[in-house]
Formats: sequence, C-alpha cells, structure tokens
Amino acid sequence: METIVASASEGLRYPWTAGLIFAFTFIMISVRRMRLLPIGRPSAAMLGAVLMVLCGVMSPEEAYALVNWDTICLLLGMMIIAEHLRAAGLFQRFTSGVSQVDSPFGLLMALSFISALSSAILVNDTVCVVMTPLVLAICRHKRLNPFPYLIVLVTSANIGSALTLTGNPQNMIVGNLSGLDYLKFIAIMSLPVLAAMVFNSLLAWLYYRNQLRLPESSENGENEGELENSDVEEVVKTRRLRIGLFGLALTCLGFATGFSMAFSALAGAVVVITFHRRDPSDILARVEWSLLLFFASLFVVIGGLQTSGLARVITESPLQMVSGSLSSQVWIFSGVTLLGSNILSNVPYVLLAAHSVPSLGNPELFWSILAYVSTVAGNMTLFSSVANLIVAESAKDHCSISFWGYARFGIPTTLLSIIFGVLIMLQIFAATSAAAH
Repeated sequence: METIVASASEGLRYPWTAGLIFAFTFIMISVRRMRLLPIGRPSAAMLGAVLMVLCGVMSPEEAYALVNWDTICLLLGMMIIAEHLRAAGLFQRFTSGVSQVDSPFGLLMALSFISALSSAILVNDTVCVVMTPLVLAICRHKRLNPFPYLIVLVTSANIGSALTLTGNPQNMIVGNLSGLDYLKFIAIMSLPVLAAMVFNSLLAWLYYRNQLRLPESSENGENEGELENSDVEEVVKTRRLRIGLFGLALTCLGFATGFSMAFSALAGAVVVITFHRRDPSDILARVEWSLLLFFASLFVVIGGLQTSGLARVITESPLQMVSGSLSSQVWIFSGVTLLGSNILSNVPYVLLAAHSVPSLGNPELFWSILAYVSTVAGNMTLFSSVANLIVAESAKDHCSISFWGYARFGIPTTLLSIIFGVLIMLQIFAATSAAAH
C-alpha cells in the first residue's frame, strides 16, 4: 500500500477533481439530513470513494490498497466480541448493580466509571448503543432526570476510550499506522485520562447537582419496577458470559504481547463464536456493517487527496505553524487537532494528519497527542463524535439533547481535559527523555 501511495503522490493527479469530490463527500457526511440526497453518512462516503475511481483520481487497485484492512478487521473483531458480551448480559449486570446505588450523585459517578472502563476495553460507540436504553430504564425506575446521566454516559465513554489503542476507531488507526506499543500507550494515557475523568465528573456535579431528580409533578409510579421487569429481565447466561470474557482476555493478551491487533481481535471473535456452538447470525446481524463501510470508504476518499497531492497542501499550511520549542509545537498541534477534529470529524482528520506526524520532532509524543486530543475533542459538541449522536438519537423519545444544551457542558469539559491532559503528557515525555539521558 505504501509503495502505491508514494509512487502516485510524486506528481499531481486531478487535484481539482479530488478536492471537489472530497468537499462534496464532507458536506454529505457532515449534514445530518440533506433533503436533496438523504442517503446517510456511510452511503455518502461510499459514493465519494466510487467517484474517486470513476473520475480517474486513482485506479481500482489503488483504491483497494488504500483501505487500512487492519483497522477494519480490528473494529469488526471488537464489535463481534462486544455483541456477544451484550447478548450474554454483561452490560445488564453492570447496570443492575449500578441501579442499587441510592444517591443520585453516587449513581452519576458509578455510571461514569463503568462507561469509561467499558469503552477502554471495548469500542465507545458500541458501549453507547448498548447502555443508553439501560440508563434510561434506570432513570425511569428511580424517577431521575435522564439528561445529566446521558451526558455523563457519553462524555465518559469518549474520555475512557482514549486510554487504549482499541477504545475508538481513530485510536485504532493511530495504533495501526504508528506501531505504538499497546501497554506503553496505556501507561502514557493513564494520568491524562484520569485527570479528564476527574474534571468531567466535577463539572457534571457543578452543572447538574440541582437537576438530578425530576420535579415532583413529574413523579408518578407508572414506571416503577420497570427496570426489573423489562430491561434487566433476561437472566445472565453464565456459560456464554464466561466464553465472551475468555475471548476478550485472549484478545487483550494478543494486544499486550505485541501480536497483530487486528488478528488478536479476530481470534477473540472466532473463539466466542466457535465455543458458543450456536448459529452466530443474531450477533452478526447486530454488527454495525454500515460503520465498517463508512471507514473503508473514508480511507479511499482521504487516499484520493493523497494520490492527487492535495493532502500535502491541506496539511502543510497548518503544520507549518508547528514550530519553535517542543512545548510550543505540542500546543499548536493540539489546537490544530482540536479544530480539525471538530471541523472534519476526528477520523478524517486523523487520516489526513497521520502522514505528517513522523516528520515532527518527537513522533511518539505527537502520535499520543493526536490520539488523545482527537478523541477528547469528540466531547465538544453534539456533532463532534458518532457516540454523541448515538446517545441523542437513542434517547430522543425520552429525553431531548439539543446542540446548545450539550455544548454548554461539552465545551468547558473538552477544553479542561485537553489542557491538563496535554500538560501531563508533556511532563511524562520530559521525564522519560531526562531519564534516557
């Protein structure tokens, strides 16, 4: 793949065509509802990828080669494992335990911890898909205002997913392109993620401490007992749960030992399917195939910018500002990443910025900054990450999450998390550099 991209990027190839197709695709995937062509984000990305080939920006062979199949396979494997654990009742068990917490603030903190931890191990989007209806059920049962709990669910999921190279799609891309060590990455991210979680929790308490319970007029007994009778009605199948946890442990072992992350995840998926000895069609039906299509197509669209030479032009101007001392470079790069992740969305921005990171002063540091900031930037607005939209759409019949209602909390928690997280990472790498010398 690298050979094809390198040879193609030596000269410009239909740069205006590539730019127009990219702009069209970006508009299509950024606008939630377009009346003229309401085909959705995955189909819009696929349309852009096909146009890149039909218009001669790249050949079909180059398009296939541009897809990072390691990332696609890693995401597929983690989705299968997560769906198996969901069907085994793992998340229901978590939320059943959380529902026993009587204090609204204690419930908020417990939910924050479980959401962050689950997203670090699994994929944040999957965690939000599974846990949103369970959180709504807990809030109905306890007569709580669901808005603060949903905000904490998604912001904690985004922050927690920054802890590992498999917590979210952009981290998977960083892991596959950078070759960063899985365990070392966790060690680097532990303190920044912990600091971000502390700020997120404190802000949630300051913002919503008077809104955790519903007004008296809204309290009625209609839904009391609903949690036990419906959402957590399914008895946990112990054998299936053990198989899922074994598959997850095997996958994590592969990550920790430096084996291919993609095939570690696929190995875990094969284990849970094989050992369960049941037709996996129900699990495979729940896999977000549209998300896999979206990322595969996006690789081709961004690859069109690379083969045409536009990627270099687009990223050179902002990255030319990344100069001066290492500290100055880090802060400028962090600012560019925060803006780029919100303007282009985190995955497209990471794909664009990735080829420039090796040329920066300390590649390992900048890969880590790219992963952390692009992930935490997802907390800034309702449209900053797919996880945010998943929660908002899943809860729309029970709780309205508006753009400004979310941004009022999202903007300060994002800025605080990035400022202190980047400060901590600078200190970590400075201490590591000093120890090496």
